[in-house]
Amino acid sequence: MKIGLITGEYPPMKGGVGDYTRAIAVSLSERGHSVRVITDHRCVQPDSHSGRPRVRPVVSARWGWLDLWRVRRASADLDIVNIQYQAAAYGAMRLPVHFLPRLTVPPAAVTFHDLRSPYLFPKAGVLRERAIWHLASGTAGVVLTNVEDYRRCRARDQLPPLAEIPIGSNIPCAPPETFSASIWRAERGIGTEESLLGYFGFLNASKGGETLMHALAALRSDGMPARLVLIGDQSGSSDPTNTAYAQRADNLAQELGITNHILRTGYLTPPETSAALLSCDLMVMPYRDGVSFRRGSFLACLAHGRATVTTRPPLRPAGLRPRKNVMLARPEAGVIAAAVRELHSDPALRKNIETGALRLSKQFEWPRIAERLEAFFEQTLGRHKD
Repeated sequence: MKIGLITGEYPPMKGGVGDYTRAIAVSLSERGHSVRVITDHRCVQPDSHSGRPRVRPVVSARWGWLDLWRVRRASADLDIVNIQYQAAAYGAMRLPVHFLPRLTVPPAAVTFHDLRSPYLFPKAGVLRERAIWHLASGTAGVVLTNVEDYRRCRARDQLPPLAEIPIGSNIPCAPPETFSASIWRAERGIGTEESLLGYFGFLNASKGGETLMHALAALRSDGMPARLVLIGDQSGSSDPTNTAYAQRADNLAQELGITNHILRTGYLTPPETSAALLSCDLMVMPYRDGVSFRRGSFLACLAHGRATVTTRPPLRPAGLRPRKNVMLARPEAGVIAAAVRELHSDPALRKNIETGALRLSKQFEWPRIAERLEAFFEQTLGRHKD
């Protein structure tokens, strides 16, 4: 198949949707498909060698009405296009992209990385919700990345065929060849007696950064020698609110007197990120709305076999087993701190969760995801021809 992937961000821009698009583009290319990525003009790529996805950075950062015609021209010769949708990835004025499926020449499917309402303009109100369903109803097929969003779409009428296909970890477990966790920690002044807690990803309101700071303060006040490492850059290319929230978290850390117990790595390459993850004793990911398989940062924790303390979701995803492959807690600093203390004092439990996390991560490997997406595209094209 000749497949087009349409995305508002792509490396070197920073963001989970862009990382996902690159990973799935490579995996589909390795399965023999011709893949073209149509994206922001800032995403100039050297990936022009044989067998790799071709990148067409033809769209302005605004993603306005004229850009829809640029996408139409860049994708007219393809068999199918797949829109990677996350509201923050499509510029300051996001309304036009919701009409894109009605303008493309080949049939269009959409992958919703989440169903959060986009910002359209001040006081848009109910139009935000309608924009999402307008986009979905105009496509030939809808992919949801998690069970929560899948069930939400199943409850609606007049939507095209749906499929639940997860995302994978954007960070493979592949540290540099010379990696040593003890050396990594020693180079950063982390003592052998200290328990290193890791947090991976951008800080924003939905990920519980302030809860994380309060939990670290509680652990320190109880006498636990805990340190926290914030792995990765503090903000992405598409959502400027991450930077403001990271500053709030920094201010809170100062108020709580824990600034000297926090290490910030800044931007890291994938191998360096892998090394940082493997150097942590355990991960703490206190999502305010509960853990979900749409969280690539959590999937990276699983792929690295990390025992992870995270928060209970309203609907627990299939395969997630408390105290077997994850440690679940309420999104409260005191409860999260108690879970961290238990894992710190029980190496056998921590090891059991690490083993279970690695086992669970197998279902999120990119070749399996690409195979399922390929099958969905073939079914979509079959219905379109009929």
